[in-house]
Amino acid sequence: MNQANPSTQPLFFTEPVALTSNLHSEASFKPEANYLFASNTNSIPLAVSEFEQAASSYPIVFTGTDAIAVMGLKAEENVFIDENGKWDMRSYIPAYVRKYPFLFHVSEDAETFTLCVEKSNVADDDSGTPFFDKENPSPLVEQSLEFCKNFQAAWTQTTEFVSTLVELDLLIERRADLQSESGENSSLSGFNVIDKEKYNALTDAEINKLPREFVSAINSHFVSMSRWQNLLVLSAN
Repeated sequence: MNQANPSTQPLFFTEPVALTSNLHSEASFKPEANYLFASNTNSIPLAVSEFEQAASSYPIVFTGTDAIAVMGLKAEENVFIDENGKWDMRSYIPAYVRKYPFLFHVSEDAETFTLCVEKSNVADDDSGTPFFDKENPSPLVEQSLEFCKNFQAAWTQTTEFVSTLVELDLLIERRADLQSESGENSSLSGFNVIDKEKYNALTDAEINKLPREFVSAINSHFVSMSRWQNLLVLSAN
């Protein structure tokens, strides 16, 4: 799987900067014109709260402590984005993509969250949407802050979900081997899925301990496994 290196910047980001009224009172926001920023990755983080919506579009798998939506069969290919940067209109767009170019920087003690924006989306004049009205955050910043706050909460829940799967020994390593109608073979490895036999073997007591949201997410994961063929079809277009 193609993953962002945790020792570098988060996926899609090159130089995120903290938004402050001192530094950005005269600056403004330049939005992305399309989704080309997400076109060179085959995997995007997915929150557990998104599983049901995403399952109809993408295979949902696990790497480390993360849940991932698979976007392509090649390391630097997102088959859901065309050459003009348009996302496939039939497919769900993950929240991680929709919140770009904003993100939270989390302090080492995980107590402080700072709203940041990718530096290339900052204009040093008033040609775009303002970040601040004097010292007050603009509606853009307020909305972005709320979106990132909600995503952070959802991601915390996702980490708990994956940790639960590990504790129950439900994850197994898998490899996807696919063949197109033209006979071309494709393969993808380096990810985990939930072992359906192990899940079905859980006792009633173990199942009842799982939050309802986790049970729903597990079922959505199983549904998403039928979407591998979707990647082949879009790759051929």
